[in-house]
Amino acid sequence: MRLGAVYPRSFLQLLSIGFILVALPLVIGLIANAVSIRRLSTQSQQAVFQASQVSQASRGLIETLASQERAARQYLILRDPALQERYLTLHQYLDDTAGRLAALPLNDSQQQELAALRRQAAELHRALTVPPSPSALTDRQVAERFASLATAAQLMLQHNNEAIDHEIAGLRELAADAERMMLLQLAALLPVVAFLVIGFTRLLAHPIAQMEAAIGGLWAGRFERRIAVDGPRDLQSLGEQLDRLRLRLVALEEQKSRFLRQVSHELKTPLTALREGSDLLAEEAVGPLNSKQKELARILTDNSLHLRQLIEDLLNYSAADFEQAALRRQVFPLEELVAAVVEKQRLAWSARQLAVDLDLAPIALNADRERIRTVLDNLLSNAIKYSPPGGRITIAARNEDGGALIEVADQGPGIPEEDREHIFDPFYQGRIPAAGPVKGSGLGLSISREHVLAHGGQISLLPGAGARFRVRLPLQ
Repeated sequence: MRLGAVYPRSFLQLLSIGFILVALPLVIGLIANAVSIRRLSTQSQQAVFQASQVSQASRGLIETLASQERAARQYLILRDPALQERYLTLHQYLDDTAGRLAALPLNDSQQQELAALRRQAAELHRALTVPPSPSALTDRQVAERFASLATAAQLMLQHNNEAIDHEIAGLRELAADAERMMLLQLAALLPVVAFLVIGFTRLLAHPIAQMEAAIGGLWAGRFERRIAVDGPRDLQSLGEQLDRLRLRLVALEEQKSRFLRQVSHELKTPLTALREGSDLLAEEAVGPLNSKQKELARILTDNSLHLRQLIEDLLNYSAADFEQAALRRQVFPLEELVAAVVEKQRLAWSARQLAVDLDLAPIALNADRERIRTVLDNLLSNAIKYSPPGGRITIAARNEDGGALIEVADQGPGIPEEDREHIFDPFYQGRIPAAGPVKGSGLGLSISREHVLAHGGQISLLPGAGARFRVRLPLQ
């Protein structure tokens, strides 16, 4: 299935969908954890509240029984009606407290103990208040009855504490279960979120990478491939605009190349006549010349040579700039090509008493031999022009990081800082004049750059004394 079929209509919609889908599992996990924590919190609050109520009621029973025992025993001794009234009030409070305790969610054992305590308390109350007489029970019997009730109340309190401990253990187990559930949810959500992040990152990055590659191709002058961008409709429209720009650049390049060829051709005819006339004058074919006339003939000859070189450079630059795709690759030893270029220019560097040092590793290069020869020829020619008489030029070549590295360095004045960023521009000539009778056209380095880029390589100017150019070419 084509990747573009999964895209929405706009890039903003794609971003929104991506954020929603990535955040959705996390939101679901947070909600589930919040519900689990809320349930645990509610249960904990209920358990603490109930335990507190049971504990308070149990302690209230114990305290009420102690007060009731004092009131009953004092009444048996003193026969004071006020003490009897206090006993009855405490009994009613005891009964109310036991009723509240019975209304709480006690377990079966606690309910049975509470029922037994209420029966014993009711029997004692009848024994103390129902005729024939309260004196039917002795003080010792009353004390024993109340001691039994207090023991039952203490036992209830103890069992309640045990129930509280059991409830706390249950809450701890529930908290551990909730923690395990959260960890399981996290372990399940992380791969889902990672999958969504990776998937949407690819969906977002794919059209951007296509546009980046298309713009880089336009910048490098590779106009042969049609530009197409997958993705939302607005990005596809942007790709179509880039393709129209590519076609426009192709048309402009064709017009420029045609113009340069026509102008060069038109200039060659009068230039040929000018060259022949200047040569005839210099050879004194029309008669002897005096010294001033010979100087004029020499100037004409030099400038006609300069003009011819400019025309040839224009043609070479036009071909290099527009026909980069037509590389005629072959495998050849780089060190032999460098030696041939140096030998070809021997007359030029020998005339200026220069020395050329070669440091060449054996490299088998798969490239267009003629274009690499042009690059080396231009770099060596520049080094010869700007080297001081008696100077030294160094040419080195080696393998590095799976590519061929070529460096050409001279001992000249170097390139000023303000000229460095423009030296590869067409027709740009630096502030430092070159030696030699024929002035350069400013196209040599520009042509070299186009040839190197056509091979997928790089050419750069390194810092340091003199001029030091580095060319990096892929071996394959």
